[in-house]
Amino acid sequence: MNLTEYLFARLRELGVGHTFGIPGDFILSIYAVQEAVGFPTVVCSHEPGVGFAADAYARVRGLGVALVTYGPGALNTLNPVACAYAEQSPLLVVSGGPEMSLRGQHDVHLHHVVRNYESQLRIYREVTTDAAVLEDPATAPGLIDRVLRNVCLRKRPGYLEIPRDRVRAEVAPPAGPLDLEPSAAAREASAGALDEVVEEIAAMLAGAKRPALYVGVGVRRHDLTAAVIRLAERLGLPVATDVLGKASFPESHPQFAGVYLGALGDPGVRELLDGSDCVLGIGVVRTDLGTGYWTERIDRRARILIDPDGVRLRHHRYDDLPIRRVVEALLERLPAGGRPAPAPPRPAAGGPGAPAPGASEAPAPGGRLRVADVIRELGRLDPGRYSFVADVGDSWFIGLELRTEVFLAAGYYASMGFAVPGALGAGVADPSRRPLAIVGDGAFQMTGTELATLVDQGLQPIVLLLNNSGYGMLEALDGPSPSYLRRDWDYPAMAAAMGARTARATTPQELAAALARAEAEPAAWLIEAITARDDLSPTMARFRDHVRSGAAPPPAM
Repeated sequence: MNLTEYLFARLRELGVGHTFGIPGDFILSIYAVQEAVGFPTVVCSHEPGVGFAADAYARVRGLGVALVTYGPGALNTLNPVACAYAEQSPLLVVSGGPEMSLRGQHDVHLHHVVRNYESQLRIYREVTTDAAVLEDPATAPGLIDRVLRNVCLRKRPGYLEIPRDRVRAEVAPPAGPLDLEPSAAAREASAGALDEVVEEIAAMLAGAKRPALYVGVGVRRHDLTAAVIRLAERLGLPVATDVLGKASFPESHPQFAGVYLGALGDPGVRELLDGSDCVLGIGVVRTDLGTGYWTERIDRRARILIDPDGVRLRHHRYDDLPIRRVVEALLERLPAGGRPAPAPPRPAAGGPGAPAPGASEAPAPGGRLRVADVIRELGRLDPGRYSFVADVGDSWFIGLELRTEVFLAAGYYASMGFAVPGALGAGVADPSRRPLAIVGDGAFQMTGTELATLVDQGLQPIVLLLNNSGYGMLEALDGPSPSYLRRDWDYPAMAAAMGARTARATTPQELAAALARAEAEPAAWLIEAITARDDLSPTMARFRDHVRSGAAPPPAM
């Protein structure tokens, strides 16, 4: 077995079925080995699309792989990898590299090298949990296992660089399955801390009159959704998610209350958490956006946060307690809550998960298409059939208004260009669901050519392109500027050239008809929905008003 065969054997063992990439001279031999072992790759149009697609695949399947060449390929992929790190996505970047025999001191500069041969490794160490160059065949299997273990356990990206003269180096085959469980010694060493955590949480819940469960993205990343559903039902708690954790708890569940956004979200959900005397948070990532730009008022004395690697409880912390182990211990040891399943608060008008203002009303015939119409029409789709993938700005806020089962977005890192390649990754990862991408015109101009890759893969996405002729979120937050304007492209013509069917909607009736056609006619579709620049989702309008008010964040939270 050679070194690269070893890597692909481990990837297959971990459930990876595809890689995403673009060939280049330093990685051609790796592609050749991949092809020889029957491991398919999805060739994208540009490396940012590679990274976002592999990230989305990782969010659905548990591990995604980007296969890129040294220098321009790997460095073009850097921004999506940073996004994956920020949003806890287990993405592995495999890069080719110059031969070890060429890495000595000489006066001939090798193409693609930036400053020196280690520059790319050092750069990637800033956006990964582990990174290594496989320079020695004797140590390569151990390094591959170490990086993969850290990526899978920490849910952060990793980086492996394979020099061209090491691709087919002989190595020992795997001695057994990759061990992803904590060692017995580690479990024994933390047993006392786990006992104390469970006792403290049990006491807080028992003494609480208004306890609530707060679910974050860590629940989905660590494959804990089923366990958290059982815990919620056992304790009889109402459930809210944070913005990154949207759809980490089933939004059709009777105990689901909605998405928490502090004062900028639904008032009922805000009261549920801000007014709670015991908030049990699992996998929550606290960010400026998720706290509604620092308007969260959850009492720290009532707050429990079960993080991936520890527990924050009131004003103290227990380290080195894996999230899975803590959740399993709570399920095993906490008594049933004795509370009837609560009726979640009714979403207020214009809150995330609630009908937009006027959404229940039939649109006036011939009236101009508005964001409220977009929310209403998307809300009529069966969420069980779709993987919803949203870009940033109002595309994301529109997605937050919907009840979904699968929802992917770069909401925290907030990089434009995620949605279309994200739809590619989601569609390859789970072909049983049709990808539905919500993307603005500015973001489509960045990575929209991956629609051609979706067509090439035989996928049947619906790409809803919201065209307001500019960077609408920036204008909403900052006011008009020539820098925020974008020239209209002929998006339907572009999509048709990429092999998709197309429609353009300027009225609510046209949008409804276009979505109905896209549902009835299986194919890749692009629907251009033309809206006014000053027309915003309810959540975006609240963010605008809050930012323009000049409200400053508190000194500490």
